[in-house]
Amino acid sequence: PIDQIHIHYDPENKWVRLIKDIYRAGNERWGGQVLLGMPDLGGIMDVVASFRESEQLLLDLYDAPEEVLRLCKEAHAAWMEAYRDLRAAVDGVNPGYGDWSGIYSKTPSYILQCDFCYMLGNPMFREFVLPDLVQGCRELDHTVYHLDGIGELNHLDDILAIPELNAVQWVYGDGQPTAPHWLDVYKKIAAADKSLYIYCDRPDFEVLYREIPDGR
Repeated sequence: PIDQIHIHYDPENKWVRLIKDIYRAGNERWGGQVLLGMPDLGGIMDVVASFRESEQLLLDLYDAPEEVLRLCKEAHAAWMEAYRDLRAAVDGVNPGYGDWSGIYSKTPSYILQCDFCYMLGNPMFREFVLPDLVQGCRELDHTVYHLDGIGELNHLDDILAIPELNAVQWVYGDGQPTAPHWLDVYKKIAAADKSLYIYCDRPDFEVLYREIPDGR
């Protein structure tokens, strides 16, 4: 039952210890010449869904919204504790910060996401997802939102309205038209004074380069 689920970070978990062992070995081998990236910690509500399962969590949003909010709050606290703990394992040695994206940052950074919000309307996104995104952007120096799939476009305005968010990565997904088809999305992001994280073939990139106004 959802009221019996509690999420916390365990720094002595075997996988946490393994990651720290890898960090330690990397630091000993390369002495700060190689950036050791942060593991994929997932999105806050995606973490909750992994404990509750997505279909059941959708029902919980109607049947037990207070419990869902509690779990999201617990997951966010655990996420930040995990980030700080793993960051401490490389602070002072790492030449910066990175994550699964491969983007370099001099100060703490991360790509934030919420794949679960693909299935949510705007009101539920604003109630259950947006507060943790805002808080994450405030607690980290540099953040990118991983906008994954056309179902998340419904939330783009709310995401772009986060002042502390630095950039957006638009991933249109398999079976969708290529990057130039989504010029309006890229231009909207740029117009909101957010940087763009673009991953596409060179011919498509050249189209975007010509069409998107200069900015950040």
